[in-house]
Amino acid sequence: MVGGTLEVDVEKKKNEIFIHIKLKRNEMFKISKGKTFQSVSVYSKPQICLGYSSKTEDSNHILLLDYDNTLKDVVFDDIRHIQKLFHLPPAYLLTTKEKRENGTIIGNYHVVILSKHTPKEVFEIMGHLDIDENFRTSPLRKISKSWVLRVGEKKGSGKPKFLEIMGDENLDREISSAHKKLLSNFFPKIKHPRYLNQDNLEEIKLQKYETK
Repeated sequence: MVGGTLEVDVEKKKNEIFIHIKLKRNEMFKISKGKTFQSVSVYSKPQICLGYSSKTEDSNHILLLDYDNTLKDVVFDDIRHIQKLFHLPPAYLLTTKEKRENGTIIGNYHVVILSKHTPKEVFEIMGHLDIDENFRTSPLRKISKSWVLRVGEKKGSGKPKFLEIMGDENLDREISSAHKKLLSNFFPKIKHPRYLNQDNLEEIKLQKYETK
């Protein structure tokens, strides 16, 4: 149950228990039954968000990374590490929420790296990062079998905002032209590096997905 949001009244009669729960407009419930237990879960209705897929037209993937409630310095260290280790091109840093606490900056961050990889390579690279664990394994649960980052609004968190480009090396790596164009469309202020090897493909997947 969600603490502090419910009015619960439990009534016991002999061998029966009656639970009265007052749901808010945005709340739903689920009854679960196991071999040794039964439970009632109350949770907020999922939100429908608009996002873009990591998948390219030729069935590779760009790198999409998601950090929740993380020190900005940790994100910087992570990105510099994988850029050096895997010879990656520049990274686009975005935020959906950011605040300063006791001299440090903490926030929710998205990172986009346009180089193209197989799913196996993406999982290997992600193994070196402190990203959100649910995001790391999300293609195993999504019907799109890809990583997805949000571009639209979400309750409690605004649209992603572009912060900066990190790094200026490995511009000869093949990158996704379609994802580069998408970034320009959603974040017009971006000044892209002069990539030397663009794939000149155009297809990209936008999709709606549920998030709590």
